[in-house]
Amino acid sequence: MKKKSLYPSPGCRKIIHFLVMKASFIFLLLLTLQIKANVYAQQLRLDLNLQNVTLKEVIQEIRRHSDFSFVYSDADLVGITQRNVQMKDATIEEVLKNCLQGTKLVYDITDKTIIIRKLDEVTQTKQVQVIQGQVTDVRGTPLPGVTVRIKGTQLGVSTDVNGKFRFELPDTKEVVLAFSFVGMKPLEVRYNGQSDLKIKLEEEVAEMDEVVVTGIFKKSQESFTGSVSTITEKELKSFRGRNLLSTLKNIDPTFNIIENNVYGADPNHLPEVQIRGTSSLPTVEDLKNETKVDLNTPLIILDGFEISLTRMLDLNDEDISSVTLLKDGSATAIYGSRGANGVIVIETKQPEAGKLRLSYRGSVNIEVPDLSDYDVLNAAEKLQLEENAGLYKDEWAHIEMALRKRQTRIKQEIERGVDTYWLSKPLRNGIGHKHTLNFEVGTSELRVGVDLRLEGGGNDGFRYSASVQYNDILGVMKGSDRKTFNGNINLMYQQGKLLFRNNLEVGLSESNESPYGSFDQYVKLNPYWRERGEDGKVLKELEQKGDFWTTAPENPLYNATLDLVDKKTYTTITNNFDVEWKPWESLTLRSRIGLSKQVNDYDNFKPADHTKFKDYSDEQIFRKGEYIYSSGKSFSYDWSLTLSYSRNFKEKHELYVGLDYNVAQEKSHSYTFQVEGFPQSNIKFLSMALQYQKDGKPTGSESLNRRIGVTGNVNYIYDNRYFADVAYRMDGASQFGSSKRFAPFYSFGIGWNIHKEKFMENVLWLDRLKLRGSYAVTGSVNFDAYQALATYEYYTDDRYRYWFGSHLQGLANEDLEWQKTDKWNFGLEVGAFHNRLKVTADVYTNQTNNLLSEMYLPLTNGFPSYTDNVGKVKNKGVEVALSGYPIRNTEKNIIWSVSASFIHEKNEIVKISEALKVANEELELQGGSNPNFMYREGEALRTIYVVPSLGIDPSTGQELFIDRFGNVTFNWDARDKVACGVTDPKFRGNINTMFTFRDLSVNLSFGYRLGGSQYNSTLVDRVENADTRYNVDRRVYKDRWVNPGDHTFFKDIKNTQETQMSSRFVQKENTLECQSIQIKYDFLQPWVKKHLGTQYLSLSFNTDNLFRVSSIKQERGIAYPFSRRFTFSLSATF
Repeated sequence: MKKKSLYPSPGCRKIIHFLVMKASFIFLLLLTLQIKANVYAQQLRLDLNLQNVTLKEVIQEIRRHSDFSFVYSDADLVGITQRNVQMKDATIEEVLKNCLQGTKLVYDITDKTIIIRKLDEVTQTKQVQVIQGQVTDVRGTPLPGVTVRIKGTQLGVSTDVNGKFRFELPDTKEVVLAFSFVGMKPLEVRYNGQSDLKIKLEEEVAEMDEVVVTGIFKKSQESFTGSVSTITEKELKSFRGRNLLSTLKNIDPTFNIIENNVYGADPNHLPEVQIRGTSSLPTVEDLKNETKVDLNTPLIILDGFEISLTRMLDLNDEDISSVTLLKDGSATAIYGSRGANGVIVIETKQPEAGKLRLSYRGSVNIEVPDLSDYDVLNAAEKLQLEENAGLYKDEWAHIEMALRKRQTRIKQEIERGVDTYWLSKPLRNGIGHKHTLNFEVGTSELRVGVDLRLEGGGNDGFRYSASVQYNDILGVMKGSDRKTFNGNINLMYQQGKLLFRNNLEVGLSESNESPYGSFDQYVKLNPYWRERGEDGKVLKELEQKGDFWTTAPENPLYNATLDLVDKKTYTTITNNFDVEWKPWESLTLRSRIGLSKQVNDYDNFKPADHTKFKDYSDEQIFRKGEYIYSSGKSFSYDWSLTLSYSRNFKEKHELYVGLDYNVAQEKSHSYTFQVEGFPQSNIKFLSMALQYQKDGKPTGSESLNRRIGVTGNVNYIYDNRYFADVAYRMDGASQFGSSKRFAPFYSFGIGWNIHKEKFMENVLWLDRLKLRGSYAVTGSVNFDAYQALATYEYYTDDRYRYWFGSHLQGLANEDLEWQKTDKWNFGLEVGAFHNRLKVTADVYTNQTNNLLSEMYLPLTNGFPSYTDNVGKVKNKGVEVALSGYPIRNTEKNIIWSVSASFIHEKNEIVKISEALKVANEELELQGGSNPNFMYREGEALRTIYVVPSLGIDPSTGQELFIDRFGNVTFNWDARDKVACGVTDPKFRGNINTMFTFRDLSVNLSFGYRLGGSQYNSTLVDRVENADTRYNVDRRVYKDRWVNPGDHTFFKDIKNTQETQMSSRFVQKENTLECQSIQIKYDFLQPWVKKHLGTQYLSLSFNTDNLFRVSSIKQERGIAYPFSRRFTFSLSATF
């Protein structure tokens, strides 16, 4: 048997080889540039023709024709006579020797810094003054990477991993040092000869969000007209969740994860994510199958390039520096056709200057099943229920006798102590672990000399960082896990006005589903059944079929003993390279290109002994055993060219202009093989199958998407008070009809900083008062690649000689155009009491037009429908966020902050296609105990459609309904369905608090949902319609109608008629849940350095979903239970 290779496929090896060659080329290029810098002084040639000039004027002329910086004292130049300088093709040293000849000045060249100083005629030695010190925060923790510059220049050094810095300068009287660090208040210190400076920087709480990162341009928060939420690295670490998605939900409820009651805490299930509601409708097929949950997924941008939600789920959160949520049209219009659902912009950390830094973070994650919403009967109670339900009575005596024998046998089992708690059998406390290792280094240190006058200069250097992360997530269902590996190499080189960056990422993921099957199989198993037989082996059938069972009940534990495979793997290799050129301070030109390769595999194997094949006949014995294998590959590129220009003029006018050109393509294909016939269960290799699935053969698909876009953006600010923003984008995409490939998208925004007005000068308690408003048109392309084209399908079952025939599968629509969303947004921002209190409020309306949906055709066309632009959906809402600092003592490091958010959303279907209307009519006629998805004009998307109920009639014990004519009736009719509630909450939000006392910090995050409606399917399926032959919810005993006159919620337990969907089971939801708790302690730096040899050490404890309080009691996690997570973490820097 041929074994699978553990090495990458030839295609992957080519990609890896290409990327390695590219990275090597970049490294050699940067190394060459560094060598070039060292010999710059020897290679530079100058032509000077100056008449009667001072030495200072000569220095200024040299600076204009080179990249050299000068360090000198004005006092040293006093008394030097003017002279003529006439030199051609001279080196810098020749020019300096000529100019300083006959003076008492000498020069030194260090890198690109020229130090001119006075020569001591007595000692002829250099008098060097050392300025050194250490930079810490207010708690005394060293701050590595702090920029220390000499005021008025670009020259400086960076602190090392211990927060220390050092200048070696010629003897000088005084100099002003400027200290700056991200997230800290800048500080200026005048040096007067101190031997060792001790500098403490305070956290800059109020200014953490000065810049808005849009993924294409960077904007000033002060003059930004859009609605955004910027989440810092500190917030990401303070409210850390299971993954980046849950972390964002803990911080900002605008990032809405739709809870899925079926998949619970399954680590391999991709959640449904939305920002500001729903902007797309499903097709008829998706409506009937209740699929296509990704229609409203926001666009996700990582360092300027689009990624998938799956990739975001597996990201190394230790590499992330910030996340920005772009919500309204003014913020998302620059993405044109992709911005209708909102945009998530993720920025990763860039290498910092300084010595080599090595950091490690390790954590142990304990997943505990949350079964608090399950309450099933024990063995004795279950048997009593069967007796009360009359299961052991029958009109035929011989059948009743057999039933009584079963009853007696079960009593004997219970008396022996059999009381199996089946819910625990497929579950475990999953103990996973996560490890992150990061190191970085930068060579941008600069030694300067001074008394002094510093002019020009740059902070050139080569920096790099690398990180690896391994995350092993063990789910609470036995055998379910998700393993991910992330590797990252980040290179950065700055040479003068050029900046090169290259980021290589490799992501590997392997996910395994539990072999124990769906959790609801265990919930219904009777507790008086044994798991194993007398021989100790797991039973295949829990009871034999007979008068009580027409089909023998299966034991789901049996399949788990087999060699099952249900595994998915994917490998992603991404390389992003960009070059940035800044010829002037006000102009920046940047070019980016991103390449991404992804390979997916799926394996699903069931051996012949699986219960799926237990009813196969003798003729089908060679069909037992099944293997499904899928393989997919995709390759994409994304190239952009961006020009940014900004200028301040006449002190009151600021202008920003941005242009962006973007081209992208994604090509993918996949194949699926389904084979059967594996007589030996220990052989599960694909090629060992006897044949393809009956009446089946391999299938496959491919897609190709291309897009092109040009974006322009202009931002004007007057006197920091009034500002306006205009963006325009022309997009083209291959998914649309040939006559509608291109479409314009645009936005307009205005704002007013009221606190900058003169009449507000005396309002000292108010720090910020800003009004803004915007209108935009954005688009969406979340649909299939060939939906606008005529598509054909080959006849694979037959052919003419050597040629395949084909038939038309779908009609073309050359006029199929873009979905467009009109977005209005009005916002208010307030800051008061030195920014101890901040309030942000937004009111918005989004209306999506030209929604893609099916239109029905006459049957004479040969097709029932085709895709056209016919739908319309409207969303509107209010968002309010408040944050405050009841305590903020930065000197003693005692800080307490509280934040709360409030969101009210409402959506409405304005128009749907005729095809969807017909599909709704078909669904309206369907019965059942649970409602199905339907869409009606004038109603919300998540409306619950059921028959209105008046409850149980006390006199008869039957349910009373209201029909469509308003009459009270005992007859349930599917045509009487009306809207009886909306699952979306009327109000939702978060309440968060952070408390810091010196080195100890405690952070809590709570989420709430109020006023929504839920259809409690547990009350129907597990109580009233429960099959009493299986175990049921304990409420089956409570509030049951027994006698006339009883006012109860449930009908008689002996009434076996199936209960249909009605408003009786629609309940109001009010829920509060503890999303996250973190307790963290940072050890004092001097202590850990002395005793442990590390620079930084912290311990933390996190818990997710610790508790949940809800007005609705229902079983949660049907196929996969929910869980609580407890995490113990250690972080260290060396």
